[in-house]
Amino acid sequence: MKLFLVVSLGIAASFGLTVLAEFLWLKSANGIWHVHPEFFCIPVIVGAGVGLAVSRKAVLAAALSLAPWSVTMIVGANAGHSTISRWVITIALVSAYFALGIGAAALVGRVMTRFVAKGGQSPSREHA
Repeated sequence: MKLFLVVSLGIAASFGLTVLAEFLWLKSANGIWHVHPEFFCIPVIVGAGVGLAVSRKAVLAAALSLAPWSVTMIVGANAGHSTISRWVITIALVSAYFALGIGAAALVGRVMTRFVAKGGQSPSREHA
């Protein structure tokens, strides 16, 4: 049940952050860039949040959270375009973002698992 809730919140967060990033990009950039550089932050934020929420199944939860976002990004970016090179580039870019988000979830999940296994001690109190 907790995994389902975290995945649902991850999906909502990924789409919500995308809308926020697009809004800020349209307000500030004046349309001079054709690439959205802020989109690599979205999977990292979502992956880290999922890793904090479910440390033991962070990779699975991040993959399930980011999969709908990834598919939507690929299809949305290529809507109305029929060139194969554009599809390949978009798939490669979004796949790299997807992997980055899963890596962030794995890293945060591993750190949280170790933190909980040590009884919640902070690193500064270990040496005292």
